[in-house]
Amino acid sequence: MALLMIALIVAGFGGRALARGETSPPAPAILIPHAICIGAWYLLFLLQAAWIGRRRLRLHRAIGYASPLLAVAVLWTGVAIMAANYRLKGNAPLVFFNALNLTQFAGLFSAAIATVRRPAVHKRLMLYASIAMLPPALVRLVQALGLPDATAVLPIIALWLPGPCHDRRTLGRVHGATWIGIGVIAFGVVIGGPIGFSTGWAELVERWFGTGS
Repeated sequence: MALLMIALIVAGFGGRALARGETSPPAPAILIPHAICIGAWYLLFLLQAAWIGRRRLRLHRAIGYASPLLAVAVLWTGVAIMAANYRLKGNAPLVFFNALNLTQFAGLFSAAIATVRRPAVHKRLMLYASIAMLPPALVRLVQALGLPDATAVLPIIALWLPGPCHDRRTLGRVHGATWIGIGVIAFGVVIGGPIGFSTGWAELVERWFGTGS
């Protein structure tokens, strides 16, 4: 799953950059720190899974203690680039979806940290916390393919499926933490359109960040 998510991020952001070519507008300066933080997060997720698979528990725990600092950096740079993009593009729905993804990530990550002594819960919540941050890459991927932005919902839903399938195969049932992860992300999919594209949300964002260009 970690390798798949890394591949989707590279394909999404790289594919959209190639598709747009020289027509791309200048990127906010905060983009580079944010990209570094996001890349570090998925690399950490990959390494943590690999270390657990090789029973290197002490290394997994030692590096895991640093993960809250990285999560804070992801959130801080995420909010900063969200504000910068709004001032650049004036896209209020984009602010909502970015804020939603960051909130989902923060909630699931916090729950994963709180359940660190319950490995079956901890690893599933970490997985869905990582999936929660993928929509920006998935939207760019469908844009690069010339598809409507709304079709990004399909790969988001597809990423939910390996968890229940794994649970059914190994446990004979879907683990409660898997349902929590899916539920948190599904809730965002349901409320995204009605709230993100509403006039009230656009007015609220303008009060927060000023008028977008």
